[in-house]
Amino acid sequence: MRLIAIIFMLVIMGIPKVTGLTAPDEVNIIKYLAPMEALDLVKETYASNFIKISLEENPEDYFYKLDFADYYLVYEDTDESTGQYLFHLYEFVLDDIDNGIGHTVTYGWYWVDPNTGSMWEYP
Repeated sequence: MRLIAIIFMLVIMGIPKVTGLTAPDEVNIIKYLAPMEALDLVKETYASNFIKISLEENPEDYFYKLDFADYYLVYEDTDESTGQYLFHLYEFVLDDIDNGIGHTVTYGWYWVDPNTGSMWEYP
């Protein structure tokens, strides 16, 4: 009877709570953000009305674009020393319609720490 009570406690309370061990789902796992996950965070904060455009050659990579204009939010680079990601929010301005030449107007550079998810605007 005592064995049944112990098994019942283990099932109801969970083995980690009875033994004092920590189950994998109770561990604070540090999640390392991939560049595209960090891009999603920047998009939600600075460009929430942009739409996702996947790259044909690799659909897992993408950028964001304003639907009715040439405004873009893109992943640019990873800093080799810190591992932080750099994102660029800009507009493409067409200067010559015949050959497609233009220039960009930058609206913001944003850094994201992949370890913490914190983001800040580059001055």
